[in-house]
Amino acid sequence: MSWDTLFSLQGHGPYLLGAYGVTLALMGLEVFVLWRRGRRAARRLAAGGRAGPRNRP
Repeated sequence: MSWDTLFSLQGHGPYLLGAYGVTLALMGLEVFVLWRRGRRAARRLAAGGRAGPRNRP
């Protein structure tokens, strides 16, 4: 889809751009959280602890 087509959608183009922007931001946040959680688990495993969550029995 070209920029001309996007902005000629009877005024709805900016809403589509906003929706895609929010979606990409949420996906990026999820990737960051999962990456951080994986690093924390790997560090804990390397230190000799368990890799699972702390609140499990």
